[in-house]
Amino acid sequence: MKRYISKAGLAVALTVTLASCDFLGEDPKTFLSPDNYYNSEAQVIAAVNGGYTFLDDIFGGDIERGTQVYLFMDYLAGYAIRPYAGASTDIYQTQNLTVEDDNLIVAKFWQTAYTAIENSNSVIEGITGSVTDDRNIMPAASRDKLLGEVYFTRAHFYFNLVRLFGEVPLKTETTKSLDMEITLSSQEDVYTQIVADLTEAERLMTSANAPLSNVDGRITLGAVKSLLAKVYITMAGFPLQKSEYYAKAYDKAKEVVTSGRFTLAADYAAMRAGAFSNSGEYVWALQRNPDEAGSPVHNNTLPYPAPSKPISANSDSGGAMAPHIAFYESYDEGDLRTAEKGFYYTEHEAQDGSGPVTLNRPHIYKWWDSNAASTGKSGANWPLIRYADVLLLMAEAKANADGGTTSDAAAIDAYYQVRHRAMPDEAKPASITVNEVIRERIHELCFEDQTWYDMLRTRKGLNVNTGQIVNLVGLHTPAHAEGAVYGEEDLLFPYPLREVRLNPNLVRQ
Repeated sequence: MKRYISKAGLAVALTVTLASCDFLGEDPKTFLSPDNYYNSEAQVIAAVNGGYTFLDDIFGGDIERGTQVYLFMDYLAGYAIRPYAGASTDIYQTQNLTVEDDNLIVAKFWQTAYTAIENSNSVIEGITGSVTDDRNIMPAASRDKLLGEVYFTRAHFYFNLVRLFGEVPLKTETTKSLDMEITLSSQEDVYTQIVADLTEAERLMTSANAPLSNVDGRITLGAVKSLLAKVYITMAGFPLQKSEYYAKAYDKAKEVVTSGRFTLAADYAAMRAGAFSNSGEYVWALQRNPDEAGSPVHNNTLPYPAPSKPISANSDSGGAMAPHIAFYESYDEGDLRTAEKGFYYTEHEAQDGSGPVTLNRPHIYKWWDSNAASTGKSGANWPLIRYADVLLLMAEAKANADGGTTSDAAAIDAYYQVRHRAMPDEAKPASITVNEVIRERIHELCFEDQTWYDMLRTRKGLNVNTGQIVNLVGLHTPAHAEGAVYGEEDLLFPYPLREVRLNPNLVRQ
């Protein structure tokens, strides 16, 4: 468990959160004062590893199936249904676009982010204040690489906060007192800090000769550059609308693409296999281990009601998420993502070897884990940044920078890599439009916590009835209740009720 003292959602952690050197471990954290810590390389590594554990919170939920935090974003996007009806008020609010300030999942987003940020502040202060060259605690390159990981982590959580809540308290120093009535910072100021953190992470990791990719699951220079590209394209879109950042996003994404360190998997079966090795198109992933820190994703996407014969070791635990039929049918004819066992499946072999079992409807196969099907335990990593995302981001940024359509060869090639895997008989286009790329992003990045963020920054969504990309405000997506259409008021989470009671500054103008 995580231990912290909290007021207004900002952890008053005057000490450093530590974990074992294995950042997959679920051991309780302990607290040690920075004054008597950071005296060895092992201690520095342990302090940095502690920051990784906050990423796990997206898999937290109550005992009812389909209540994990990570599912919430795709419920909001409205292209996924929850076959298991359940009784969760928090989830029900997404279906009606009536997310309230007492929603416990919204509160969890806030609480996790600020606890992780406080931890990052503490580690940054500890390393920069104690692990100096004259003390000779560890090689400078090792120190700078680890410090870059912490700056990245702080940027990641602030990026989530500002996209979901808008104006938020901006805090880059450790808490020194119990007075936590911090004022709101403008979204532009928060983004400025995010860019500063990622730029510093990039500088530190470059000077340390850190790799663009690796298979150990740690934050890499490739992840830093990729997240910076995502931040730039978000700043170019809503709400800041700083259009000059489209070129910045294109350039930064292109650095990742031209590095040659990442590749798309040859097909979707290979894409699934890559989740276990941090290879291919997995730029950055939440690390899982079947015995110490398992993944709920395989079980959550199993069919509900359970098939007539079990197809997985936990066949009776599914029903958290499935594609809405209208979304499933919105793909182009011949798209291999809708081919059997591409991103979806309608039948599967029975576990007892008696033959195929027909399912009641299409279900998500994108994250099928054959090991979990056999053993009941999943160790598949969860993608946080996928190379397909970076490729499409690069294409979209250039199309926007060029006025809505681009014939830039590099941008078209980036788009076509993703498109060609899905539609291998389709010729490479001579030009691409912004809406074509957005549509491709929705179909490619569905059900991995990306679509809602894209909808927020573009203010666009897919009309599944026409196949067109349309304005988000006024759109009804198929999984939402009849009459529930997006309004401006639905595009930011309310500040959590408990936090508002503790900090009177949490008031939108």
